[in-house]
Amino acid sequence: MQAVILAAGEGQRLGPLTEGRPKPMVPVGNQPILESVLEAAVEAGADEIVLVVGHARERIQSHFGDGDEWGVPIRYVVQNHQLGAAHALAQTESVVDGPFLVLHGDQLVDADLLADLLERWERTERATIAAVQSDRPTEYGAVAVDGESVVAVSKDPTDDPPFLVNAGAYVFDSSVFDVVRDIDPAEGQDYGMATTLQRLADDGSLSAVLHRGTWQDLTYPWDLLTTNAALLRRRDDDVDGAAVHDSAAVADDVALDEGVTVGPNATLLPGTALGRNVRVGANATLSNCIVMAGARIGDGAVLNDCIVGESVSVGPNATAEGGPARVVVGETVHDDVGLGAVLADRTTLRGGVTVAPGTVVGREVLADCGTVLRGRIDSGDTIRRG
Repeated sequence: MQAVILAAGEGQRLGPLTEGRPKPMVPVGNQPILESVLEAAVEAGADEIVLVVGHARERIQSHFGDGDEWGVPIRYVVQNHQLGAAHALAQTESVVDGPFLVLHGDQLVDADLLADLLERWERTERATIAAVQSDRPTEYGAVAVDGESVVAVSKDPTDDPPFLVNAGAYVFDSSVFDVVRDIDPAEGQDYGMATTLQRLADDGSLSAVLHRGTWQDLTYPWDLLTTNAALLRRRDDDVDGAAVHDSAAVADDVALDEGVTVGPNATLLPGTALGRNVRVGANATLSNCIVMAGARIGDGAVLNDCIVGESVSVGPNATAEGGPARVVVGETVHDDVGLGAVLADRTTLRGGVTVAPGTVVGREVLADCGTVLRGRIDSGDTIRRG
């Protein structure tokens, strides 16, 4: 069976981490989200992967290539204009055949869920979606069911939480393309998946599988930290490729990629993942952090609940206190979220910089010694003292 993975979106709510990087390529647990999704599809029995790519697609294509490393052929389909998930799916019509899995490249699922979907399809031969419990229906679309059948998909449910929501994993056959073709934006209809699902439900041709296992949607930066910590708790990572000083303290639930260097008396606390060639200086402390490839953490630096981008330099004795924090994303205010800071790619914090909880720092920012950072700082800005 083929698996279509939708990976064309930018993920603006994860900005600035997604400037120049597709959202599915943001790392969690020291590997891109999309890689975890692809591995689940292969484990569930997919024998060909169709990746729908768009924003910064070169990052995806160069990482996955022809699929040899994963033992499955990969075909790429380009969505030139990101108009919605159903529109992305429609781009694959000429390359898929028979029933096929459809997954979102930024939503972590496990192979057991996909096996349940396939079993339901084989028994009913009806389009099938996965549903999970969540208190965020406006993000995913609440699903109303009657027995095994979906009767409605809505982003404004009238029931009390928790809700059953669309988990972003499906089995369709080629008839789904007829449904997508009937969508008319001129009549106010959109290419989000909810429109397609509702039309299938109206025809009585949509089934739902309730899932209670692994499912993580990565909408906001703090979702990355929560999911990263959960993945590390379930894994037994090999740190043989890292150079850890004898006096350093490394907790369980920490992941160290190849080429990592950890200096004397440094402390790595649970939920911390260090990407390839990261260097952590003497007496530095990191807790619940994602640190991407090539970053440098200076002597005595203290980072809590932080996402540190590629090739970031954090100077000696810089501090990020950690959450809870108030964070504004777009026009929405989020209170009491577990985010210390986002430091996007190639940003430099010099010695003694203090980062207030919930600060989001863009790419290639330069912060002078002793400055205090708070709020949102645009990419390319320079922050001076005084």
